[in-house]
Amino acid sequence: MIINAVDTTLQIAFLYAIQAIAVAVAFRVIGFPDLTPDGSFTLGASVTGVLLLSGFPSWLAMAVSLGVGALAGSLTALLHTRLRVSMLLSGILMMLILYSVSLRVMGTSNLSLMNVNNFLSTLILRGDSLLPLCVTAMVCLCVYLVIYMLLKTKAGLRLRATGDSSTALELRGISREPNYIWGLAAVNGLAGLAGSLIAQYQGFVDISMGGGLVIIALAAMVMGETVIRPERAASLVFAPVVGMVIYQGIVACTLRLGLTPADLKITTAVLALFFIGMDRLRSQYGSVTRQIGNRSI
Repeated sequence: MIINAVDTTLQIAFLYAIQAIAVAVAFRVIGFPDLTPDGSFTLGASVTGVLLLSGFPSWLAMAVSLGVGALAGSLTALLHTRLRVSMLLSGILMMLILYSVSLRVMGTSNLSLMNVNNFLSTLILRGDSLLPLCVTAMVCLCVYLVIYMLLKTKAGLRLRATGDSSTALELRGISREPNYIWGLAAVNGLAGLAGSLIAQYQGFVDISMGGGLVIIALAAMVMGETVIRPERAASLVFAPVVGMVIYQGIVACTLRLGLTPADLKITTAVLALFFIGMDRLRSQYGSVTRQIGNRSI
């Protein structure tokens, strides 16, 4: 019983960790407080639901979900760079737009995928608990490695420089706009992929499934950075994965102790504040280590 609960918790944590990685890249690497991933997640899930119900294969549904998420992210960047909308407001506006787009795509507020085979549901129905866990872990690991290797490239170093000091970047004659565009496209592409995977895993799509996920991802990021103080790109990207495992583990334990699902949001806020407080106390009274990434947001 306990082993099955731990197994399920880890599977969910690894899938949601993809969303956490995306949010960490936006906030810590690019320095862009983007709320678009809430909408990109739902849009990716809705596109996947419609394509699977129409008979298309899972790999195509995931690819399209990644693509529409990337398109949404690039539009958020254009709102900021071309129309001079603030970073926060451009993400909020795009999130609202994507909510209506997702409703249009589905034609209803929810879709059931229980009778539709996809690669995650097929693994779950096999009855071998280790196989779904290994697959979800491998998917999360692949996303982690792709993002880590991307940040080590020349384009990735420019993206990191955009978050660290965009002014210094412009003094060298490098425009921020292309970095924001492709960076947010990558972030929201991951969010769309995460939505696609979660929809396949849970067997349904709901219009509200992406609401508040950026906050949860931020809470997981803070938890992970408290445990792993990121000094390199590898640990900066890995911290939200660790944090999401911790977060999902705590949530699973509190639900088993009798907490209602309606209290999960306040639990998220309390957990985030607790780990932020721990980090502040350790910085004040303990040894101070260098942490990379944009720490202003």
